[in-house]
Amino acid sequence: MRFYLFFLLFLLFSCKINQTKDGVRVGKWKYVNKDDENWNVVKGRYDKKGNEIGIWKFFYNDTIYRLEKYYYPYCVNVLYHKNGEINRVGKSISAENSWSKYGTWYTFNEKGQLTDSVTYEQTKTPQN
Repeated sequence: MRFYLFFLLFLLFSCKINQTKDGVRVGKWKYVNKDDENWNVVKGRYDKKGNEIGIWKFFYNDTIYRLEKYYYPYCVNVLYHKNGEINRVGKSISAENSWSKYGTWYTFNEKGQLTDSVTYEQTKTPQN
C-alpha cells in the first residue's frame, strides 16, 4: 500500500511546469500574479512550437473569469460574469502574430439571457 501511495505522489509531483526548450515555452504552464489581497492565475499548455493548445483557464481569487479553447488558427473565448454566468462567447483567429475577433460574438446578461451579437469579418490571413 505504501508503494502505491509513494508512486501516486511521485506521479503528481513529477509533472514539470513552466518549462522552456530552446527558448520556447512548452508543456504545462501556470502564471500567478499576486498582490496583498488578490491574485490572478492562468493555467494552460503550449505545444512544441510555443503555441497555446487545448483549454486555458483564467482565475481571479479562485473564480474563473475566462476560458479559451485553442485549435489553431482559431480560439473559442468564453468570458464570465462575477456570478459565474457567461458574459460573452466568440471566436478569435491568429494572424500576423496577433489575435483578432472573428465570426459572431454573443453577449449575455447576468441572468444568462442573450442581449447582443456582433459579427466580425476576417481581415487577416491565418498563420500556418
